[in-house]
Amino acid sequence: MYSGTCREGYELVAREDELGILQRSLEQASSGQGVVVTVTGPIACGKTELLDAAAAKAEAIILRAVCAPEERAMPYAMIGQLIDDPALAHRAPGLADRIAQGGQLSLRAENRLRRDLTRALLALAVHRPVLIGVDDVHHADTASLNCLLHLARRVRPARISMIFTELRSLTPTQSRFKAELLSLPYHHEIALRPFGPEQSAELARAAFGPGLAEDVLAGLYKTTRGNLSLSRGLISDVREALANGESAFEAGRAFRLAYLSSLYRCGPVALRVARVAAVLGPSATTTLVRRLSGLSAETIDRATKILTEGGLLLDQQFPHPAARSVVLDDMSAQERRSLHTLALELLDEAPVEVLAHHQVGAGLIHGPQAAEMFAKAGKALVVRNELGDAAEYLQLAHRASDDVSTRAALRVEAVAIERRRNPLASSRHMDELSAAGRAGLLSPKHAALAVFWLADGGRSGEAAEVLASERPLATTDQNRAHLRFVEVTLALFSPGAFGSDRRPPPLTPDELASLPKAAWQCAVADNAAMTALHGHPELATAQAETVLRQADSASDAIPAALIALLYAENTESAHIWADKLGSMNAGVSNEAEAGYAGPCAEIALRRGDLATAFEAGSTVLDDRSLSSLGITAALLLSSKTVAAVRLGELERAEKLLAEPLPNGVQDSLFGLHLLSAYGQYSLAMGRYESAHRAFHTCGERMRSWDVDVPGLALWRVDAAEALLSLDRNEGQRLIDEQLTRPMGPRSRALTLRIKAAYLPRTKRIPLLHEAAELLLPCPDPYEQARVLADLGDTLSALRRYSRARGVLRQARHLATQCGAVPLLRRLGGEPGRIDDAGLPQRSTSLTDAERRVAALAAAGQTNREIAEQLFVTASTVEQHLTSVFRKLGVKGRKQLPTALADVEQT
Repeated sequence: MYSGTCREGYELVAREDELGILQRSLEQASSGQGVVVTVTGPIACGKTELLDAAAAKAEAIILRAVCAPEERAMPYAMIGQLIDDPALAHRAPGLADRIAQGGQLSLRAENRLRRDLTRALLALAVHRPVLIGVDDVHHADTASLNCLLHLARRVRPARISMIFTELRSLTPTQSRFKAELLSLPYHHEIALRPFGPEQSAELARAAFGPGLAEDVLAGLYKTTRGNLSLSRGLISDVREALANGESAFEAGRAFRLAYLSSLYRCGPVALRVARVAAVLGPSATTTLVRRLSGLSAETIDRATKILTEGGLLLDQQFPHPAARSVVLDDMSAQERRSLHTLALELLDEAPVEVLAHHQVGAGLIHGPQAAEMFAKAGKALVVRNELGDAAEYLQLAHRASDDVSTRAALRVEAVAIERRRNPLASSRHMDELSAAGRAGLLSPKHAALAVFWLADGGRSGEAAEVLASERPLATTDQNRAHLRFVEVTLALFSPGAFGSDRRPPPLTPDELASLPKAAWQCAVADNAAMTALHGHPELATAQAETVLRQADSASDAIPAALIALLYAENTESAHIWADKLGSMNAGVSNEAEAGYAGPCAEIALRRGDLATAFEAGSTVLDDRSLSSLGITAALLLSSKTVAAVRLGELERAEKLLAEPLPNGVQDSLFGLHLLSAYGQYSLAMGRYESAHRAFHTCGERMRSWDVDVPGLALWRVDAAEALLSLDRNEGQRLIDEQLTRPMGPRSRALTLRIKAAYLPRTKRIPLLHEAAELLLPCPDPYEQARVLADLGDTLSALRRYSRARGVLRQARHLATQCGAVPLLRRLGGEPGRIDDAGLPQRSTSLTDAERRVAALAAAGQTNREIAEQLFVTASTVEQHLTSVFRKLGVKGRKQLPTALADVEQT
């Protein structure tokens, strides 16, 4: 492949055949057979680069000119550039002065000037071949074109090659010039087409090397549509980003300038079309562009064809937001306002969001009419899941309205959208919503949302005040049911905010029936959690699964339903549903993704999948703090902390426990998990009194809140473990008390393990055997390993060494499987990283997608960064990493060998 250097240090790529044709034409001219060649094609397809590459190889006098639209009315502007060359100026010293007279020349003088120019060039070619190269000849002035035609008719016996680059058009701008060239037998046309995906990929690989992923190459082509100038601009932006330590494949300044340059080279009509399309935005169609531009259908079609072939527009839409942005920025504010105002007049039957777009552009953003239009537009965009634009319109509506009730309602709807995108940003509006709710300005539906958000932010007292203010205003069954629903939810998840005598009863069937579907699902899920906490696991499971069968992946009811299954001690059912719904959650909101994180972490922890529990929520926390998740963060935090303790990451556990959380956590159900996690950390650190206090406090709150079930926390068992070194009588009492209470097989196994520790060694074996059998159907290798470790130690102490060795070997295998470093060391094993030498064999179990994600994670990239680079969702990255950890047998991304990147390269 030819790789001669072209302008700006670029190399000619994927034009070998065309370059060969052009070079043969130049060789023909050098031997005394003059040629005329037109290189035609869409804008920015490499016409000039092809001419540059050929000229670089030619041993000739090179005369160059570049035409521009603004010079078309200037006679001899293009010929003046050729005459400026010293070689030609020396042969025809008087030509420059005559050309300077331009339009003042008489017809006779013009004919003499053409003749003298032709003679000078023919004489120049006697001594050395001459190459005349003219870029963008379609912009040339008529007088200069007449001079070129005069020469072209006489060039055949001379050593002259005339090469023109021209924008392809159905009707050439200079039709007479084009027609006469085509009549010459020694004229050739080389037609270039825009780069296709393969040529675009070749260009990118020439810039970045052969290792670019196919989806990255596809993204490059989608953004540039084979336009060479856009491709090089985007490549330049990516290079700059990489030099600054950024990895995103984003269009920046160079791409924007390249787009604007290409657009201006298409001419004023195409520029007008692009500007109108930019103002119309996503609603732009050929019909709307014609109506707004005032151009004829034929003119629009010609301009659109040029823009489409050049990759600048496709169906009146821009290839990238940066392209539309730079076109808008290039317009004056007055021109934009005028077009938006005209659009409002012409497009009165357009969708409301289109009209709202033009209302903003026209600067008409105040008053009740504007507020109504913006509110309708926001609601329409929510239905289409275009949340960013929806939030902006609702904010505009809020600012445009002067009615306090309307403003309060609009604020609630805007916050609801913001919470789906960025809950931390929405917290700034909570004071306003709290005040509006206490003043009775919110509808029952909006009041319910405000109560949820206040409680989630740890402001349960304010939430209760809003409820009290709104109750007298609820006049319908549905409104009253809405408030009852939120009251029950508040009491369920923040029980410390209510006295035991003020706790509301569950919703009745009639109340549930009056709720709309989304609220009904949430209410049933909450009832399921409450049912589980009141000691009815079978009924709770049935209620939770009813919700999960009907809910989609974005339903707000899913976290509560999963929690209900956990509290009902049905971890496997929770795992199956979380896995099923998690595989469907691509594109769910930020808030929904955060809602999944806590339950999923707890599910993984109870299944002994410590690495997954520890990594859970990493995607959510890439760009958010734990405190921004509200009180629900306590569940995620506690699961990650316990997983860190069991993995031997005590420093990480300590940092997690130091994370700031909302003040209301201590009154919440999830605060109990956090107390238990702190107790587990204290146990691991040998701080038994501190551990006992945490477990005992957890138990006191569970009893006073009437939620004392093992599915929430086995606080008696944990406290008894802490008391083994402090007060064995009290520990024995707690264990015996727990054994009298209803519980599932896993909870009973954990209780029997600690019960055995209080007995003489000779009496431990039956209990540990029973515990091991109870855990067999439970996929929890960590707890299985702990039971077997105790059994093996007991057998060794009783000198039953042969049996002990087998049990301890099995315990070590399970501890290694789940990455439980402290337990493994207790068993005499030694944890280690993956052997890099064996990595290629180990990594063969990974899928291609998993291998690529693992390689980037091993290089230190966050889930969000990996998602951006691979053009997938962050939740997909998290799912791949979970699978990678399991297949490679590591406990987190820190254990991923950097050699993974080398495996991926090979």
